Amino acid sequence: MKLDKYQFYCPDCSQCLDDKGEIHLKYGRSNGDEGDVYLSTTLGNYKKRLIPDVTFEAGELVNFICPHCKSKIHSAERENFVHLVMRVENKFDFEILFSRVAGVQKTFLVTEDGVECYGKDCEV
Repeated sequence: MKLDKYQFYCPDCSQCLDDKGEIHLKYGRSNGDEGDVYLSTTLGNYKKRLIPDVTFEAGELVNFICPHCKSKIHSAERENFVHLVMRVENKFDFEILFSRVAGVQKTFLVTEDGVECYGKDCEV
């Protein structure tokens, strides 16, 4: 599906998460470390910037937090996934789910027509 003019929003407070071409979220780790993460807005692109610069352990379950309302934005149905809203052309909202397990590159776009998967190993 080709999508133009889209932005990402927190499913809890509806604030825009886009920041200069990246999605801005907070992260939290089980060891208490916290910081900022900037993700690509292109589905299937797993480049990220972390402040401070840290390395997640493979398989580590990372908490993702809205920088505006401070709520964890995890999927209620899929506990190992983050849930975002993607608004297309300011008209249509779709669900975005991406893995919060470090090293797992899997993103789902949920539309009224079905589910599209981006990344490695795209089985649900």
